Amino acid sequence: MINYRPASDLLKRLLREIIRPRPLLKYWEWADKHVSIPPEASGPMPGRLNTGRFPVFRGLFDLAQQGHVHFISLCASIRVGKTLFSIIVMLYWLAEKAGSAVWLDPSGASAKKVSKSEIDPFIQLCEPVKRLAIIGRTTWTSTWKTFKGKILRFIGAGEEANLHGFNAELAIINEFDSCKQAVVKKKASEDGKEDSSSADKIIGRTQLFPFTRKIIENSSPRQAGEFSPIWQSFLRGSQHYCYVPCPHCSAEAKASGNARPLPEKMPVGWSKESMDPHLVGWQRLVFTNDPAYQPAKHLPFDHDLMPIEGTMEERLGRIDFSCAEIWAEAISPQDATKTIRVKTGYDEDKVEHQTTYQCGHCGKQIEQQSLRWMLNRYRWQAHNPSAPKDRISAHLWRGYAPPELGGGWNHIAKAFLEAKGDIGKLITFTNMSLGLPFIRAGAAINEGDLDRVLARTPMRYVKGQIPRMPEMLTITADKQKDHLYYVIRAWGVIWESPDMPTWSALVDWGTAMSMDELTVLAGEKPDGSGKYRTFTYTENEKTYEFRCIAGLIDSGNDQDVVFEFCHKRTRIFDPYRGSGPVQTNWNRIRPRDVYDDQLKLWLCWSSHYAERLYYDCIKYGQAGDDPVYWWLPVNIDDDYKQQLTDEYKDGDEWVSRRKMNHLGDCEKMQLPLSELVESRLTLLREKRRNEKTEQK
Repeated sequence: MINYRPASDLLKRLLREIIRPRPLLKYWEWADKHVSIPPEASGPMPGRLNTGRFPVFRGLFDLAQQGHVHFISLCASIRVGKTLFSIIVMLYWLAEKAGSAVWLDPSGASAKKVSKSEIDPFIQLCEPVKRLAIIGRTTWTSTWKTFKGKILRFIGAGEEANLHGFNAELAIINEFDSCKQAVVKKKASEDGKEDSSSADKIIGRTQLFPFTRKIIENSSPRQAGEFSPIWQSFLRGSQHYCYVPCPHCSAEAKASGNARPLPEKMPVGWSKESMDPHLVGWQRLVFTNDPAYQPAKHLPFDHDLMPIEGTMEERLGRIDFSCAEIWAEAISPQDATKTIRVKTGYDEDKVEHQTTYQCGHCGKQIEQQSLRWMLNRYRWQAHNPSAPKDRISAHLWRGYAPPELGGGWNHIAKAFLEAKGDIGKLITFTNMSLGLPFIRAGAAINEGDLDRVLARTPMRYVKGQIPRMPEMLTITADKQKDHLYYVIRAWGVIWESPDMPTWSALVDWGTAMSMDELTVLAGEKPDGSGKYRTFTYTENEKTYEFRCIAGLIDSGNDQDVVFEFCHKRTRIFDPYRGSGPVQTNWNRIRPRDVYDDQLKLWLCWSSHYAERLYYDCIKYGQAGDDPVYWWLPVNIDDDYKQQLTDEYKDGDEWVSRRKMNHLGDCEKMQLPLSELVESRLTLLREKRRNEKTEQK
C-alpha cells in the first residue's frame, strides 16, 4: 500500500513557508538592512546606513510609523538628516507598500535635481526597491519613476499642470518653507485660477487613502520669523523634543541606589536603553538657557518625564564656552579712580577644545564625548499632548548631531561668535544651526531702516524709472472712502548671478481718486487722450515698454464695490483681504470663491506678510540665509516714509499708530503677488538654463 503521508507533510511545510508573512520591520530596522548612502549624496559617511550613528532618529521613525499618524512635520537645522529621513521613508514605501508616492520640492528645477542626483543613486543601491523598478525611456525620467504596481512622482511647487490627475499614498513636502504658496494665475487670456497651495494639492492627492496615508513635511525655518510655515506646522502638531539624561546626575543616582519611576510599557519614541531607573537629569539640549532667548516652558510632566496633573517648569542647560572668555581691567564709568573687569573677547583655541555642555540639573560640565552615551538613551517627549493624534511634529538641531556627522558643541559655539554683532549672520545661525525661527521682540520700523534699504539698492534711480530690465510690473491698492492708495513694483532676475535671484523695485506710488483712475495708472485703460500709461527701460539703444500685468485691491472697505469693480471693470485686479491663520487654514494664501463664485478672493495671512515686509525686506534685507533684493528709489517722499514706519510690533501682531499705514499695506500686498511673479520667473530661469545647456 502506498503511503502518501510524507508527501502530504512535505506539501504542508512548503505551503507554510510560501504563505508565511514576512516579519514587519521598523522603518529604521529596514533601513539598516537595505539602505546605503551613495557617494553622490555628499554625506560624511557613504556606505551602508547605520542609524545607530545618530540614534535619536530611530525614535522619530517609530513615532512616524504608528498607524494612526498621518502627518509628520520635522522642523530642523541644516545637515542633521531631515531630507535623509524623508528618503528612507520613501524607499521603505516603494519596497513594502502598495500605494504610489509623490515628492514636492520648492521648484521644478530643484525637483529634477533631487530626483537625478539624490534619489536615483539611493534607488540603485537599495536592492528591494531596485528589483521593482521598471527602467525605460518613458518609464524612468527625472519627474516620473515607474515601479511594479506604483509610481514615484517629482513635482515643483507652482507647477500647476503637474498637480492633478493622480493619487498617492505617501506625500513628501521637501523644504516646506521654500515652497511657493497658492496664487491666482492670471494672464491676459484668463488662463485659469488656482484654488489652493501646491502643498494642499499634494495632500489632497492622498485623500483616497485616509487610513494609511503619510504626509511628511521637512524644512529649516527660513522666512517671516515666528510665522515661518514649518514652525507654525510644528506648533500645530505634538511638538516632540528629544530628551537625554545627564551622565553626572545618573552616575550619582546609581551610586546612591536612587531608582526613578518608569512607565509600565515603553512609550513609542523611547529607546530600550532609556528604560533604566537610574537615569536622571533628563533635559532637551538647547544652545542657551538665557530667559531672554530661550524661556523655560511649563510642561505636563515632571523631571523624570512622567505625566503629572498641572505643569512643571523645565530645567535647561546650555552650551558653555565661558572658559574661553578674555577679561581685562578698565576704568569704571561711574568712578574714574576705580577699575572694573570687562569681557573683551574669546580665546578661539579654548572655544575649539574646551567647549562643554552645562547640565540644567546639577550644573556640571558634560564633555562632548559623553554625547554618544546620552543619545543612545533618547526619549522623544511631546510638549503638546492635546494635538490631533494623527499629527506628529518634532524639532531637531545640530546640538544633537555627533561631530562626525556635522555637529560638535565647539563648532556651534564658534559659529555663534562669528555671527555675533551681525544681524544677518545671527538670523542665519538661528535658522540654520539652531533650527529655530528668528523671533524678534516688539520693535518698529524707522526712517533709518529705510535709509539702509536705499544703501542696499545697487543703483540710484528715481520715481518713475526702472533700475534694471524687468520681466513684469504689478500694482496693489488700498481703498478708502473717497480715494485709493497704490504701489507699483517692477520684478526681474539678476541673470549674471549664479543663483539668478529675484529683484523687486518700487517704481511708483501715490493716490488715485477713483477706481477708473487706478486702471489708467496701471496702464490697463487709456487716459483722456487715448494713450496707455507705460514704464520704459532702455538697453542697447532699444526702448522697452511695460504695463502692470497683475494687481490686488483691498476689499476691507466697500467690499461689494470692490467685488463689482474686479468682476466687471478690470482684468488685472483681484480682491484681497488680510486675515489670520485660522481663516487661511494656516496657509499664507487661501483663495476663496466670492461674488457668486465669479471671483477669487485672495485671503492672506497678514501678520506673516507684515513680518516679511518689515523685517526680511526692510530691516535686515535677508530671509533665512538668502539676501532679499527689495529696492527703493532715492526720492521716496515724506508720505511714503511716514506710512511705511507707522506700524510697530506688539506681541504677535503689527499695530498702526495713526491708522496711516495704507502704503505699507500696499507693500504687504505686493508680497502675495510675488508668489505669482516667482512662478513665472522660475519658468524663465529654466528656459535660460536649457538654452545654455543646448549651446554647450
